[in-house]
Amino acid sequence: MPGDGGRALRCSLAAVGLLSALSAAGTLFLLGQWRELSAALRELEAARPQGGDTDSSLRSLVGPTASGTAAPGAARHKRSHRGARARGHVRAENDELLMMMTYSMVPVRVMVDLCNSTKGICLTGPPGSPGPPGLDGLPGYNGSDGIPGIPGPKGEPGVNGRRGKIGLPGPKGDPGEKGEKGDPGELGLPGKDGMPGGKGSRGAKGDKGDANNDVISEGAKGEPGPPGPPGPQGPPGPPGKRKAKSQVQENMYSSKCTGETCAIPNDDTLVGKADEKTNGYHPKKAECIIKSIGSPTEMGKIQQTFGTWMREPAANRSDERIWLTMHFSGNFIKEYENANALLNDSYRIINLTGIFYGCGHVIYNNCLYYQKGGTSIIVKFELDTASFRTLTIENALHDGRHYLFSNAKTYFNVAVDEKGLWIIYASSIDENIIVAHIDEETFSVVQHINTTYPKSKAGNAFIACGVLYVTDTKDMRVTFAFDLLREKQIDASFELRSSQSVLAMLSYNLRDRDLYTWENGYLMQYSVHFDS
Repeated sequence: MPGDGGRALRCSLAAVGLLSALSAAGTLFLLGQWRELSAALRELEAARPQGGDTDSSLRSLVGPTASGTAAPGAARHKRSHRGARARGHVRAENDELLMMMTYSMVPVRVMVDLCNSTKGICLTGPPGSPGPPGLDGLPGYNGSDGIPGIPGPKGEPGVNGRRGKIGLPGPKGDPGEKGEKGDPGELGLPGKDGMPGGKGSRGAKGDKGDANNDVISEGAKGEPGPPGPPGPQGPPGPPGKRKAKSQVQENMYSSKCTGETCAIPNDDTLVGKADEKTNGYHPKKAECIIKSIGSPTEMGKIQQTFGTWMREPAANRSDERIWLTMHFSGNFIKEYENANALLNDSYRIINLTGIFYGCGHVIYNNCLYYQKGGTSIIVKFELDTASFRTLTIENALHDGRHYLFSNAKTYFNVAVDEKGLWIIYASSIDENIIVAHIDEETFSVVQHINTTYPKSKAGNAFIACGVLYVTDTKDMRVTFAFDLLREKQIDASFELRSSQSVLAMLSYNLRDRDLYTWENGYLMQYSVHFDS
């Protein structure tokens, strides 16, 4: 094994030595060629005649280097074919040498001097056609950033973008100031009777009373005796004034009158007659006091929480039209021909003068009565001619959050009953509920009636037979009644409804003596039961 390794090493060294010797021999050969060519060039330049044949001199210089005995034309033709392959005689160059087609190494400086001395006649042919563009080079390195330019002018504002998503809720704020003390609540119903208490201790002995000898015993009342004989005719009385029947009846029992005309006989002859005369006198008919409210009937459904639906309360029952106002504010009403048209949503639009507000409107004798929004003005609008009249209610709350009925967003409630036209409102002085009696013909206030009932306790109200009925703040029960003709409170309390939905409208209609309501979009009609 060690012998084989030494033999391989010696062979390698011998090969290297042989190649070095061949390389040195080639170098010496090239050096000799270069010296011969240099000497020939110097001789050519020294012996070049003036205006001589440059082409012949060049052939004599290049001829010895050609292979064989070919003629100069044939050699040139052969070189032209070789040039077609090499794209010219002179193409490869380095710093000092030029590769010739004869594979001879010639100094570049010598070849340049040769071309210059021959006045443009050189071994190269005419320039060829431009070659195709080369492939794109590799991209250069990124340059450094330049100096920032001067800012341009401010552009026009852009289009508003979409609204962003709602952010997270902020931190809880500090508690506000304590509000004012509210009004006392409504008086509750009396509770059930409690269990009887235990027997108390015996009280102290009382003082001795005064002696009294009066006889207090009294017998039973006897039977009435027979009527006595008629007395003599009295003298004629003084002439008197003619009085109304009611005044005569009041004087009959008045203890303030004096004289013979007020003499009361000492028998029972007037007892029966007095009863007969007083049987026909009733300060208020019993059938005008509401005893209870019946079950409701649904008339339709509207996709509005607030609104009003109305019918003509006049005696013309052939008029089946129904009118609706949508929401608690607007400038038009819808007129339906009848109940079927309401179910089919077939209507015509009537545009109003100004904007109505609230849910307390009413139709009466083909006129719509409503509050003009933001004012204390009541408008009487004629439906057929679109003419109108106005009435200003003095000292009335009419804007802001000072509603008459907060549940219905209403400041004025116009009502019609057997006694005429009424307007319910809240006083701006003491915030009590006031009722104004209106003359329909002159459209003026006949009388203002203060019920002394605070609006803060009222949910809604209506008027029937001259009596104002007020509901509680939840609109579930009637808790207050006031006789507007006698101007005093009366005892009346009854359940109105069982639903707790928003009661936007409550109105008594003289047409069928029923209650009309708007309950969270449901149009309801309640039957009314009067005392009989």
